[in-house]
Amino acid sequence: MGHLTITTLNTSAHSSLPDYTLALTATSCCMSIVGAIFICLSYCRIAEIRNFPRKLLLYLTFADILTAFGNLMGTIRYLILKDGEKIANNSGTIFYYASTNEVCVIQSFITTFSSMASFFWTVVIAVYMFAAVVHPSQVFKGVRAECVYHLLSWGIPGAITITAVALNVLGEDHSVGTGSWCWIRSDLEPRVWMLVWMVLSGKGWEILCYVTTMSLYCLLKLKIWERRTVYFSSLNSELREEDKNFMWVWFVLYLLRIWGTIRFFVSFSAIINKSEPTRHAHFVLLNMQGVGDSGQAFWNFVIFCLCDKTVRDRITGRWRNRSESTPLLSPVVNTEAPNSVTF
Repeated sequence: MGHLTITTLNTSAHSSLPDYTLALTATSCCMSIVGAIFICLSYCRIAEIRNFPRKLLLYLTFADILTAFGNLMGTIRYLILKDGEKIANNSGTIFYYASTNEVCVIQSFITTFSSMASFFWTVVIAVYMFAAVVHPSQVFKGVRAECVYHLLSWGIPGAITITAVALNVLGEDHSVGTGSWCWIRSDLEPRVWMLVWMVLSGKGWEILCYVTTMSLYCLLKLKIWERRTVYFSSLNSELREEDKNFMWVWFVLYLLRIWGTIRFFVSFSAIINKSEPTRHAHFVLLNMQGVGDSGQAFWNFVIFCLCDKTVRDRITGRWRNRSESTPLLSPVVNTEAPNSVTF
């Protein structure tokens, strides 16, 4: 196997990610998978919420559940290989033996594709919500528009990811830009090639998503304020009152994804300046990224299921009916006639 010299991160002999980092990432992945299932079930089972924004949310959820599954797959792989990691110390330089394999490439393909698709669908939702309020028209929600959304949101990420596979740039990145999962190979030469692919296959689209969604939702909030309306559903007859929860999507995305973006800039600043980032800050950001990058589907479940009155009432009503139909302590009913004698 070849080896890779890393002088910016993990420069001690104890290079493996700690168990609590893996546990946090795996927990966030599992919570997202469960949350995504609930979002899908709510769309299928509750007819009242099935409007066009909710359908777009369903497509976003498909991308997010792939991301959670891929990150969980990468974490399990890392855990299996962790004890077998080989490290050699030579004059203070740590050599990591490259462990890119088929599982790593497949996982990297899944998460690279799904993460970009998630950014695209988040922007699509923001564009539609803005258009639905400011310029209500069937142009943004017809069959043709939906086909365009699918073509952009799945097609562009797919083309970029397939190209990355063809050029053999997906693989083990030794947690330079990720947590316990694979992404862009950290042994690419020249080093700027690694930076270019990280921007092209994720970070560039992520930052563009930040700017676009924040701008659109701020403008949307301004338009709502100008109309002096209290009820969100009065802005467009095809919107539900609970669709105002979409206004929080961009903020949740920021809170979850910003840690990985900060790590990205810190890591490459260290590479350019040939310095080493603060170890404590690095591991704090690493843990936050492990939780955040894997957790979007779960927090969307909180926003669009638990904070949606229609969905919440349906869930609590079904739970209440089930509890009443099978009480824990059922009263004993005497079916015998009074004063009857049993022989």
